[in-house]
Amino acid sequence: MIKKYLVGGAVRDQIMGIPTSDFDYVVVGSTPDEMIKLGYKPIGKDFPVFLHPETHEEYALARTEKKISKGYHGFEFYASPDITLEEDLGRRDITINAIAQDDSGQFIDPYCGIDDIKNKIIRHVSEAFTEDPLRVIRVARFKAKFPDFIIHQSTFPLLEKIVMNNEIQTLSAERIVEEIRKALPNSNIITMLEVLEECRALNLIFPNSNFVEIRQDASEFFGSPKLSELHLDDQVILLLLILYSFKQGISKEAGVCAKKLKLSSRNKNLINLISQHFLTLSEIESAGQKEQFDFVSCVDFFRRPNVLYSCLLITQHILDLKKQKHTLGGFVSKIKAFEQTLAESKLEVNLDLKGKELGSDIKSKRFKIFQQTN
Repeated sequence: MIKKYLVGGAVRDQIMGIPTSDFDYVVVGSTPDEMIKLGYKPIGKDFPVFLHPETHEEYALARTEKKISKGYHGFEFYASPDITLEEDLGRRDITINAIAQDDSGQFIDPYCGIDDIKNKIIRHVSEAFTEDPLRVIRVARFKAKFPDFIIHQSTFPLLEKIVMNNEIQTLSAERIVEEIRKALPNSNIITMLEVLEECRALNLIFPNSNFVEIRQDASEFFGSPKLSELHLDDQVILLLLILYSFKQGISKEAGVCAKKLKLSSRNKNLINLISQHFLTLSEIESAGQKEQFDFVSCVDFFRRPNVLYSCLLITQHILDLKKQKHTLGGFVSKIKAFEQTLAESKLEVNLDLKGKELGSDIKSKRFKIFQQTN
C-alpha cells in the first residue's frame, strides 16, 4: 500500500511556528514505474525523485544509502517498496530534520526530533552522520538559522572527525556556495563561520582569511537590516571581500577564493575590481575631477554603468562595516546626475576623426560634461 509523508524542513518549521513554502514528500511502498503511471514526472539522477503532476512538489521514494567512496557523491542508494519510513528518516542529517507527518496530521518522530526542537538542540541522527561532509556546513548553517539552539556535545566531535578525515576538500564549490547563499538572507552568517572555524573547516573553505580579526564588526553588520540593501549575489561578494580585508586594504586572496568557489564571471570581476581599487574607491569623493573621471572610464562605465554602481555600493558597506567615515553617497549622486546629463546630451562627434583620435575627442567631450556636473 502506497503511503506519502511530508518530511524535512516543512515539518520542522510547522512545529516551530515558522511559515514555509517548501514542501517535500517521501513515498513508502511504491516503485518508479508505479509513480510514472500515476502521472509523476521523474527528475532524480542519483535516486528516484518525482514532481507531482499538478503541484510540482517533490516526492522521493523511501530509500537507504551506503557510503562507497569519499565525498558528497560517494553513496550508493537503495530504493525499494520494502524500505520503511523509519529507515528513510534514519539517513537524514539532524533529528529536527528527521520528522515526518502523515495525511491525518500525525507526526512520526522515531529520532526524538520534536524533543530536540523543544530543548533547542542540534543533534545528529546516527553515526552515519560522518559519511557526508556537507553536513559540517549544514550544521553550521542551522546554528546560524536558529542561534538560540546549541550543537549537542556528541555531535560536535563528529564535525571535527569529518574535517580530520579530509572530507571537506571533496565537496564541490557549487554545494558550498549553495549553503552560503541559503544562510545569507535568513541568518547571521558569521555565526555559521564561527562554527566552521571552531571545527577547523573554515580555513579549508576560505584559506588565509582574516576572519578572527573581522568577526566582531562583521557579526554586527551581517546581523543588521543593512544587509538587505544588497541583492544576494552582492551579499556573497561582500562576505568574501570582508573575509580578506586587512588594515592596508583587501588581499588579492579574495579573487583567488572567488575563483576556487567558481563564482560567476560578474561576481569574480567585481571582487577583483574592488580589491584592486579599494583605496581609490574609498577616497574617490575627495579626488580631483580628472582622477575621478579616469576611474569612471577605467571600470567601463560608459558601456556597463552597473559595474561602477555595484562597486560603489559594496564599498560603502565595507566602509560602514569597518566603521570608517566616507562620503561615497555624494559621489554616487554625482555619477547618477552625470549619467542622466550624458543621456540627454547629444555629443557632436567629428566624423572626420577615426580610431584613437575619435576616441580622444569623445572622451574629452564626456569629461567636459563631467566637470559641469554637480
